[in-house]
Amino acid sequence: MSTLSSIVLASFVMPIITALAVQVPPASAPAVPGAAPAAPNDASKPADAAPKDAAKAEFTVKSPAFKNNERFPVEYSTDGENVSPEISWEGTPAGTKSFALICHDPDAGQFIHWIAWNIPADCKGLPRGLKRAATLDDPKGMRQGFTGWGKSKGEGYLGPAPGKGSGDHHYTFTVVALDTDFPADKVFTARELRSAMKGHVLGKAELVGIFSR
Repeated sequence: MSTLSSIVLASFVMPIITALAVQVPPASAPAVPGAAPAAPNDASKPADAAPKDAAKAEFTVKSPAFKNNERFPVEYSTDGENVSPEISWEGTPAGTKSFALICHDPDAGQFIHWIAWNIPADCKGLPRGLKRAATLDDPKGMRQGFTGWGKSKGEGYLGPAPGKGSGDHHYTFTVVALDTDFPADKVFTARELRSAMKGHVLGKAELVGIFSR
């Protein structure tokens, strides 16, 4: 092909190649300054992903009178005023219909110092010096049973009275969240209450006070 023919052919081909190149889109568009990043593909998220605030709060019980596993104030023992300490709880499990409470001393043969049931589901705690009676109006409908001293001492809280020189005793306050409540006229011993709660426990929290003479 003559030099002249090559020049003429090139003059027709080059504009066509250039036009085609302009029309082909780039493999990835360049980022535009100030533009929001593309949203991630939802398919990349795990199927069980949940919001952080979906986690349930732990069911716990505490008292302003003493901290867990610390000394139990003498005012709540038989050496003092012998009144029940203030206690409160939080993180109530979903579906709770009532609470029960048992206070016992595992270092004295599981001796019972307090049992209560039908504590209302919206109750967040019990005040100091709760009345000693079988049925209470505040919290409304709460029932109390006999302690390890028997019927002669009546229903309600009776504080620590460990033998002198017997060492540390661990007074354990257990609050149980239940998916049921019991008939208003039902009376329990500690053993009967524990049996009645079986299969109904949604959560359990404990607070331990240490006392000795």
